[in-house]
Order: sequence, then C-alpha cells, then structure tokens
Amino acid sequence: MTHHHKITLLRNRDVDDPVELTYVESPLRKAQARFSGRRVLTPQIDLGAYRWASLIDWIDVEFELSRRTQHWKINERIERLTGRKEYPEALDPDTEAGNTATRYKLRVQEPDMGLLHRIIDDIKGEYGLVAPAVVKQLEVSIDSYPETPSEEARARLHGVLVRHFFPTKKVLTDNLRWPRFTPGVRKRKGDYIVARNLEDPRQDVVDRMTPATDRPPPYESTFYVGEKDDPHVMWRIQNKTIDKQNKATGARLDLTDEEKRVRIEVTLGPEGCREVGLLRFDDLTSFRFTKLQKHFFQFMLPTFGAYVAGGAGAHSSAVKHWIEDMRRQRFLNVGVLGLQIREDAREDFRSLEMTNFLSWHKARGSRLPRKQRRGAGPYGTLVAYEELARTIERALAGLQRRVQRELGRQTYGR
Repeated sequence: MTHHHKITLLRNRDVDDPVELTYVESPLRKAQARFSGRRVLTPQIDLGAYRWASLIDWIDVEFELSRRTQHWKINERIERLTGRKEYPEALDPDTEAGNTATRYKLRVQEPDMGLLHRIIDDIKGEYGLVAPAVVKQLEVSIDSYPETPSEEARARLHGVLVRHFFPTKKVLTDNLRWPRFTPGVRKRKGDYIVARNLEDPRQDVVDRMTPATDRPPPYESTFYVGEKDDPHVMWRIQNKTIDKQNKATGARLDLTDEEKRVRIEVTLGPEGCREVGLLRFDDLTSFRFTKLQKHFFQFMLPTFGAYVAGGAGAHSSAVKHWIEDMRRQRFLNVGVLGLQIREDAREDFRSLEMTNFLSWHKARGSRLPRKQRRGAGPYGTLVAYEELARTIERALAGLQRRVQRELGRQTYGR
C-alpha cells in the first residue's frame, strides 16, 4: 500500500495553484535486517527533465618564488597570456624591499586548467619555484537547468535537494556549521532549519526532537551547511537567478530564463583538499572528480517504521506510530539532516534523563531497556537516493573529462 504526502513550495500570484512537491510512501525492498518492515519516502520528480553540468567556480593556487618580485609584475605576465587581470595576492610582502614578495596566492575564476598550467610554467620560467604550486582552495558546483525553463521546475528541484542532502554528521557538531538559510528572519545570520535553545539544555532537546519550531528553507533562499571560510568544507544550495554580483557596488547580471538554474556548491578549504588527495596543482592531471561524490555530494532517502494499530501491544504500537508521524513531519519540513538532528537530540535526552530512568526502573524492580542499536550506523535508517546519485556522478564525470582534456591538451601540446 502506498501513501502520498504533499509539501507547498511556492505560491505565485500569477499562478492559480501553488507549486507542490509530492512524496510517495511505499514499502522498502531491502534485504538488510535494519530495513525490515520499513517504508521509504520518494519524491515525485523527473530528474531527467533537467540538464546537469558540473564546473569549477574558482581555484586558489599558492606558489613560492625563488626570488622576490612585485605583484603587478606577475599580473603583467598573466595578462599577456590570458588577456585579463587575475590580481595575484602577495602573502609575505616586505615594505622595506618595495613591497616585493616570494609567496603568492592566485585565485582564478572559472579556470581553463590548461591555461592556468601555462601561467604557472611561465612564472616558474621567469622566477623559479621553491616547490611545486599547491591547490589551497577549490569551489566545485553542479548546476541543473530545467529542459523546459520554469520557476515551478526550479522550485521542485530546490525542494528535493535541500531535503535529501546529507553530506556528513560532522556538520551537526558545531553551531557555526548547523544547517541554515538566508535570507531569514534574523537577516544577518539567517535561520537554523531546526531551532536551538543553548541557554536551556532541556528545551534545546525538545526543540531538536519536535517539528513544532522547524523552519523549512524557502525556495528563494540560499541553504547553507558548514561554516564560512571553514578550512574543511562548506556547502550551498540555491536557486541561481543572478550572476557576477558585486555587493560593494550593487552590480549584478540578471540571468535569462534559460540561464536560471538550481546550483549545489561545495567549497573545499585546505583540509578538504588534503582529504581528497588534491595537494599539488599537478595532481589535477589524474584527479578523479567523481570521488568528490562520496565525500561531499551525498543524497539520501528517509525510511519509517510501520506499526499496526490495535491488537496485542496496542498502546506501544500507538506510541511508536505517533513517533514515526513526528519523524515524518520533521523530514517533510527540513529533510534528512533534520531527521539526524532529531536522532542526536534523542541521545542527548537519554543522557539528561538517565538518572530518572534508573530510579524509575529500580523502584519497580525492572531493568533499563537495552539501547536500540538498529540503524545506528553512519546513515542510520536512511537509504541512498540512487537515481540522484547516478545523476550527480555523471555531472562530476563530465567535469573530470573536461579538466583532463584541458590539461592533456597543455601537456601534449608542448
């Protein structure tokens, strides 16, 4: 038996009906014991109705010269090769030596890796390098364009991505990494998708366990996971309708309907680059961008227990059914990360109330029930969103082919 659940994503004054996302709840066909008797929620969306592409938004490359020079001289060499300024940043400027430096960082937007390879070779030929150039930061995006451009199509995909994105549990250990969105009610910092109350630990647990104070990310918002400038990683999911925005000057480029898309961005800091084995710039020649999926582009489906009302143990079944209803509402509000927040809060509640639990069972001569280990692994009772995983893999494979083609052209064209 299947059930349907609907979420309202967008209400447009120019459209009579709101944009909704429908979920089908059906029995889960998995052999593992932890999934026995469970049901899975699957979004009703045709991922094939979108065109997917992956690109490098920008890359930071650092290098140390064998002799000092001024940044403008490096920029002149870059401009002769590329026809545009790249503004290398001096990391160890010496004012007493004419603001010369040996260590530089070069950020290149939407780089052609073959051309960047030529730039590094040119600088090396003129100044020499103490060591090979290294990759310090990298931002990779996956863009999705509706084949038939429409705001409704983008709204549905945005709703799916923010609800099924599950990068890692580590992002839930620090409030600065907590899933949030902007613009929010508190304009500057945005809103957490699940409320926190750090002044009252017990109320904090209640807020994290119940869906009453959830804040579903609006379609127009940018969804964030991770801390800005984190040395490891930060993610963004957004409906991209403008480009080349300069907040200081107010300049921006409004995209056409065909150019508008839903974007997933992952920004790797120095630790994130090391985690995936991207250290030297030359590593890009053989780097497999598809391995980023396992580390940074995971999407999961939620599962729920099925409990029959009435019969033996009717009270227990009713309680379990009520709990699963709360879990289901939590997911529909704020997705699989919200479910994990609830699971973590349940563990905190157990710790806070352990003394009371022990006293209650001691007074009745009973034992504290064993801790439930079922579904306690890294993904709990979640299952892979396989269709979306295949789509992401194809997009990253396309980026991998492009980068290797650019670097291969440079390598073999010498």
